[in-house]
Amino acid sequence: MAGPSFVSEAAMLDGDKCGEALPDVIEVKAAGAGDLERLLQEFTAEMRAQFDLFRRLRAGAESLIDGADEGLAKLARADIKAATDAIALIVRTLEKIDALLRQLERDRLDAEERLMEARDPEVLRGEVEALIAARVEAELAARLDMAVAARMAEVSGLAEGRGPPPSP
Repeated sequence: MAGPSFVSEAAMLDGDKCGEALPDVIEVKAAGAGDLERLLQEFTAEMRAQFDLFRRLRAGAESLIDGADEGLAKLARADIKAATDAIALIVRTLEKIDALLRQLERDRLDAEERLMEARDPEVLRGEVEALIAARVEAELAARLDMAVAARMAEVSGLAEGRGPPPSP
């Protein structure tokens, strides 16, 4: 009895869709980095699903080796090798996708930095001064609140007859 070929089952799952995705990649790449990033995220999810599928197929083929007739064991070993090769290819693809996503992030940060460098220094100086003023106001408000709270505690202590706080 010649058992099922696990690799051939995997090849039947979305085997022809790889060729269909190429025109979408070209169009999305021309459309913008945000679309490309979204597409790469989708590819990552699909590659992870394929990785899980080939791991299960390899485990199924490994279970057929023990106690099987020679023909089935030979077919299972071939399936294990093919699944292992597919897993290695998926891992390399995921590494390349990760590298592309990292490069997109670096490019985005570089573009933001170039925008900041191209801005008028007087406008930037005004923004920094506004940030400093806001921080100073927040710090003064916090200190004022603490001083008012301390004074209120002192006044309420006097009203209760505890007397003035000891001098330092």
